[in-house]
Amino acid sequence: MASLKDYKLAARSAAQQQQVIGELDSLVKDIERCEKTIVELKAELEAVNQKHGARRTTRDDIAYLEDLLKCAHKKLTWEKHIASLKKRTPATLQKMASLINDPQTPPNDEMRAGMLRALQAVQAAMERLENVKVE
Repeated sequence: MASLKDYKLAARSAAQQQQVIGELDSLVKDIERCEKTIVELKAELEAVNQKHGARRTTRDDIAYLEDLLKCAHKKLTWEKHIASLKKRTPATLQKMASLINDPQTPPNDEMRAGMLRALQAVQAAMERLENVKVE
């Protein structure tokens, strides 16, 4: 018969497993946000280059450089988000691996399936982001 301690341990483990799934879902949303940002930034940069294609005066050059600087600030923000994702992702994956391989309280099949779905969503989002960056 399971003791109260066993039930508490199982409940704590289930809560940690749900938390990891939530963290993976959060990673997916952040990756999708980065993907959207880089697509918008590329479009904005193309628009800036088109708008300032026929620069003739110093004022035109200054306006062009100011618009480029705005794009550069947005790209810097995007790069900071990517760096944050690179820091968060391994820790979350390590936490998930330790929960899956926990000999005392292994996740049930439903929880394993949820973790797998979340992990596949992260992988798909990262592939889409990589494809956007390469284009």
